[in-house]
Amino acid sequence: MTKNHFGWLWGIIVLTFSMVVPAAAQQPVAAGAKAMPRTPDGKPGLSGTWSGSDRGGTGDEDSGLAGEHGSKGGMELTKWGLDKFNWNRGPESANMTGVYRGQHVRVDQDPLYHCYPAGLVRLGPPSHLISGGGGLYEIVQRPDKVIMLFQYQHEVRTIYTDGREHPKNLEITWNGHSIGKWDGDTLVADTIGFRDESWLDSGGHEHSTQLHVVERFRRVDAETLEIERTIGDPVALVKPITLRVVLKLSPDKDLDENIGYDCTQFMMRKPFFGEGEGGLLGISEPAPGGTY
Repeated sequence: MTKNHFGWLWGIIVLTFSMVVPAAAQQPVAAGAKAMPRTPDGKPGLSGTWSGSDRGGTGDEDSGLAGEHGSKGGMELTKWGLDKFNWNRGPESANMTGVYRGQHVRVDQDPLYHCYPAGLVRLGPPSHLISGGGGLYEIVQRPDKVIMLFQYQHEVRTIYTDGREHPKNLEITWNGHSIGKWDGDTLVADTIGFRDESWLDSGGHEHSTQLHVVERFRRVDAETLEIERTIGDPVALVKPITLRVVLKLSPDKDLDENIGYDCTQFMMRKPFFGEGEGGLLGISEPAPGGTY
């Protein structure tokens, strides 16, 4: 081999080494770290039992999505949304019977106390429930769909990932109709078609049938799932709000029977918006000229 050939070969070796070594140095692999699982088609694996961020049963007003006048945490209510919120709380709810857990919410108005389903936003994640059982979810991922199982009320939700669109004649349901598409390693789920009987949280915030939820599921690593949820409703909210939650893989936990409360004890006709209570559950009529 001539000197020219040797120098040329050595130059290639040095150049290759200089490109490979820095790349490896920038992506160190921790000792014992688990690789993020992927499906046969290369998508991040979302299957597993996940836990975290159960916002229900906290016993304080921050368990809702917003504060007393619907502005805390970036939530801004329309007049319709604020009227509904005030009706569900009552003018002097702090001293009234018929409220629960110090949240100043009238239980006769809460859909959960009428044995209604919680609805997708309240189910979570993050969950906004009144009796625990939230914060534990199981995800089953298939090529054409992602199925979410909730411990609370044993609800089931399906996100279709087979390329379909929302039906033109969409039937409204408690958890809506969800379709998902992959944006790189992030699953983006779009959900519409909600019934309007459920609440957004345990604080008395209502929504309309125009509720629209967009979620981004991202497997951060082998143990962590991050979900970003944007909630919009032009009838109830001035602008959409975005919540972020981090769930941890919990292979040692199983979804089991969960009956956190007996809703049948409150089964009665839910008062219509603006209707007088007549002492129902100890809640008095508003003062003359006053409104709920």
